[in-house]
Amino acid sequence: MEPKRTALVGNAEVIKMLGMQSVSGLNKLRVRDKTFPEPIKTSETRGARCRFDPVEVEQWIADKKAARNQ
Repeated sequence: MEPKRTALVGNAEVIKMLGMQSVSGLNKLRVRDKTFPEPIKTSETRGARCRFDPVEVEQWIADKKAARNQ
């Protein structure tokens, strides 16, 4: 069985998923919470864009929801 292919998403999409207002808020979250999914660089250059796997972000959100109910 082939793994499900998911398009990577940028900061703007992740911000919407999290209900945030800005990239700076996302960056602060990434520094503060080491369990947040690591971005995937699209190339090796220094200025390469970072993308996120939306499945990983959704799983992180689900894990946070589950943890608050414990």
